[in-house]
Amino acid sequence: MAEDLAPALLDRGDRAWGHLLAKFALLAGALVVLMVLVICADVLVRNLGLSNLPWAPEIAEYTLYLSTFFAAPWLLRVGGHVRMDMVLKALPRPIGWALELLTDLFGIAACASLSLASANGAIASARQGSLVFKVLVFPEWWLLVPASVMFAVLAIEFCWRLRRQWRGPRGVREEATSVA
Repeated sequence: MAEDLAPALLDRGDRAWGHLLAKFALLAGALVVLMVLVICADVLVRNLGLSNLPWAPEIAEYTLYLSTFFAAPWLLRVGGHVRMDMVLKALPRPIGWALELLTDLFGIAACASLSLASANGAIASARQGSLVFKVLVFPEWWLLVPASVMFAVLAIEFCWRLRRQWRGPRGVREEATSVA
């Protein structure tokens, strides 16, 4: 009985995680809309001869940065990233399946390392009191914390992918944007 409960709880956790990532994707979309609105407002103000919005390029830059991080885990989950899998599909199914698992393990290690590195950078930046000086002035660590958090989110999604691959068919994933 308890053996049946653990996989069911993990499946429920995986689905809940997917819903969270979908909310991150919606936030990414909202940030893109904000970026478009800010750029359009800047162009409109300039064309009306009312000067410009000097902070607009920075807001566009930061919303692009954040939207990329918020969209990435969801894109990974749904297979929306570009994937060169011609070699995987040409290999025997068990070897392709094993390489998929290895790729997920590499993704976990890479994203966890990047999360720790950006967290260390954020801590060092906060300790030094480093500031970003452009039109907008703010603590530099504000830019590093989202990277740290979202790389951790990506590492967790790679763990869920690994589990789904392990429990699924013994073959190569059928991603949405395969280049094979």
